[in-house]
Amino acid sequence: MCCVCGEPSPNLKDGPPKQSRLARRSTPKKWRYQMNSFHYFIIFASGSLFSGLMFGLLNYAPRYVLLPTRSAPHHLPDGKFLQIADEVRVLEPYFPAVRMAGGGLGDGKNGSGKTRVSPNDANELEALSSLKVAMEMKIMGKDDKAARLFQHALALSPKHPEILTKYGEFLEHNQQDVVKADHYYYQALTVNPAHTEALANRQRTAQIVEHLDQKRFERLDQKRDALSSVSATNVALKRAEKEAYIQHIYHSNGIEGNTMSLAQTRSILETRMAVDGKSIDEHNEILGLDAAMKYINATLVNKNDFITLKDILEIHRRVLGHVDPIEGGEFRRSQVYVGGHVPPGPGDLSILMSRFENWLNSNQAFLLHPVKYAAIAHYKLVHIHPFSDGNGRTSRLLMNTLLMRAGYPPVIIQKQHRHKYYDYLQVANEGDIRPFVRFIADCTERTLDLYLWSTSELSHPVPLLAQENMPEGVPLINNFEEDATIEGSGAGDAIRIGTI
Repeated sequence: MCCVCGEPSPNLKDGPPKQSRLARRSTPKKWRYQMNSFHYFIIFASGSLFSGLMFGLLNYAPRYVLLPTRSAPHHLPDGKFLQIADEVRVLEPYFPAVRMAGGGLGDGKNGSGKTRVSPNDANELEALSSLKVAMEMKIMGKDDKAARLFQHALALSPKHPEILTKYGEFLEHNQQDVVKADHYYYQALTVNPAHTEALANRQRTAQIVEHLDQKRFERLDQKRDALSSVSATNVALKRAEKEAYIQHIYHSNGIEGNTMSLAQTRSILETRMAVDGKSIDEHNEILGLDAAMKYINATLVNKNDFITLKDILEIHRRVLGHVDPIEGGEFRRSQVYVGGHVPPGPGDLSILMSRFENWLNSNQAFLLHPVKYAAIAHYKLVHIHPFSDGNGRTSRLLMNTLLMRAGYPPVIIQKQHRHKYYDYLQVANEGDIRPFVRFIADCTERTLDLYLWSTSELSHPVPLLAQENMPEGVPLINNFEEDATIEGSGAGDAIRIGTI
């Protein structure tokens, strides 16, 4: 009995009342359920907040702050790496020089509020001014002044499509140089394919230039056939072959910087005696080119098979064999830089040279005219630049090997024309190989004229190619196409480089 309320007190031995036990059991269970739901909510909210923060950081924060530096993946060049011939390689669009921007130093204005003009912008403004004056001189009939102003504008802004187009029109209509005009139209379309004037001009000149190039090749074939009719036992022909052999070595090494004179080169080849005051490397360059040319004469000229990669390596092994026997006949193992051209890396050379070998022996290449075929092969090899040294000499020897297999004499590129030679290679790098092919065709015709003049009964002496003042563009045999009688065909005959 409770002393306070008078009700009977519960029996403690029997435990707490039944109702009290159920209430005490249900209270913790409900609390645990509420706590578990709260935990899940906290975890979900934390994960969502963390994901949002990481998304913002990965998309808007600088990558160099969050990610470790990693080298770019290495990829082989695509099929357009050696895109040449008449295919258009579109460069970056040409942007206007004067860009009007907003205020502030970062918007092209200085503190005084005046627009800043970069040196390139200033050059373009001056080029456009020269172009305007040149057009005025052209209208007034002052072609000499107009030509100088056009050239000045082109030197200041060589990639401006308007300047290229207007200068091409001046060359075409005022100086009747359709070939050069077509080249400038081509360059203008390379920069801006949508340039309407350049496109219209090129549609007019392309067929004309193609016809002129074909006529040039036909003239070379006629002179080759005339040379093939000369007996191989002709004393004058043998003398011309020997002279061409010496001059090829002299000029090819001279293009690469060899300082030996023609007389010194002749002395080394004939006597094998050293020249006082000249380096060992310069002597070895002459001996190496001599060995390579003898190898070509003995094996490749009359080879009734494809030119393989092994043949090219054997040529290079002899070119560099006396100077650097370790690198001779081996692909380079490091990156090289050739003026403004960056050749492919050493890891790509094996595949690129394999592709080059396949092209060299393809039906597509065999359908080309022999001079064009040899010139493109020369360019492709020197563009890949597979060797640490001797690429130019090896490329010229490969070109001459292909020409001799087609019945042409070996081409002599004069050392006096080395700047023009490199300029045409650079133009080919920019997408138009036709000027380089024409340059090789001119050198081929000059060499053919030398052989034909040597074997003809003329009283005046044969000019030496080594002469610095040898006139260009003057045929050694005048009116050859109209007056000469062509007998036989030399397409299957090979003309060797004369031996010492």
